[in-house]
Amino acid sequence: MDRSSKSQLLVSGGSLLLVFQLIVFQGAFNIVENPGVSGRLRGVLSGGLLLIATICVGSGAYLRS
Repeated sequence: MDRSSKSQLLVSGGSLLLVFQLIVFQGAFNIVENPGVSGRLRGVLSGGLLLIATICVGSGAYLRS
């Protein structure tokens, strides 16, 4: 796997995770009312997804340069 395809995969995966985090945990489009978790677990999952997505997008952007 070359550097370009790795960066494309990281950016695509990170973007998908960001969209998933927005829809499920932030209720951005009111598609999912209740993701089935509440309280502290919801915050941990949402924050974890946001962190992983940010790392993926940042790593992919770094590999592109």
